[in-house]
Amino acid sequence: MKFDNSNIHRRHLLAYINQSYNIEEGVKIDFIPKGEEGYCYSIETKTGEEYFVKAIKTEMDLATPLSAIHYLHFHEKKTYLLPPIQSKTGEVVIQYGAFQISIFPYITGESIYEGELSLDDTVGIARIMADFHRIDINKIPGIPNEQFDNPFEKNIVKILHTVENNDEVELIYRQQAKELFAKEQEDIRLTLNRMKIIQNHLQAFPLKYSITHGDPNYANIIRDTEGFLHVIDFGWLAYGPVERDIMAFTENEFFQSFLLEYAKHNKDAKFNIEVFEFYLYRWALQEISDYGSQLFFGSTGDAEHEHAWNELQPYLPIPHTDIAKSLDLINKELIKC
Repeated sequence: MKFDNSNIHRRHLLAYINQSYNIEEGVKIDFIPKGEEGYCYSIETKTGEEYFVKAIKTEMDLATPLSAIHYLHFHEKKTYLLPPIQSKTGEVVIQYGAFQISIFPYITGESIYEGELSLDDTVGIARIMADFHRIDINKIPGIPNEQFDNPFEKNIVKILHTVENNDEVELIYRQQAKELFAKEQEDIRLTLNRMKIIQNHLQAFPLKYSITHGDPNYANIIRDTEGFLHVIDFGWLAYGPVERDIMAFTENEFFQSFLLEYAKHNKDAKFNIEVFEFYLYRWALQEISDYGSQLFFGSTGDAEHEHAWNELQPYLPIPHTDIAKSLDLINKELIKC
């Protein structure tokens, strides 16, 4: 469960949005306990219209990827991409204190993560991803290239340093996390070094790049009340190998159906098992970084600490055996295609 510890004054934010956008005046703003990155809110207007608001405190450039999605939705007719609403000055992101604010149409429905994945959903998602990966990259300049870096290393090293140098009595979940990080620190450091080796290898490998979402997990795919699918959250948009996205769909019973449908609509796609390995490990390190940060540097609230502790445990110890099994299954499915 996500909690609002942003210290954002909601009425002030609502007034700022009303001032900055041409949408009908909002009269009500509520926190939505969704998403691990940033804070989500809904706005209701006088006539009952709703909008979705995302507030993110980050050094990342969100304007570039969101501008690309706005262009693709309206000019290239990629209507499955949920576009940001432009401000009065034409911006897709506005600054509110330390937060980058973006506003979207409110989709009535639920994410695939919240519901139950069906074969029909899988086929639909495969078609969407195949179409997305076939977009002419020359139409959206400025998107970064995948460098196979590990942006989570710095934060994980910071956590390990904190664990090594802090002997004070901690709150229960922070103390448990401290003991776990201390126990696993050698393997964590070895894995971070392994990622650098893989990075160097993949940077030198002649991979074909496409536009990729970067995190198309099932929480970022919404099925509306009419059954249409919408893809959201584009902060990690980049040019990269298609495995960057396909990795998100490997851990379910319909993966073979996904691959067959995807290959039908993106016949030029080629897959590399080592690229899958990199992304599976980077995903685990991202979760360790995110939830470790919440425990050591984030809110002091017991409920949020408990949530972070529960979410951390599937990824620490680093699940090498599970990743190896996943790679074996992926390889077997790739051979069948």
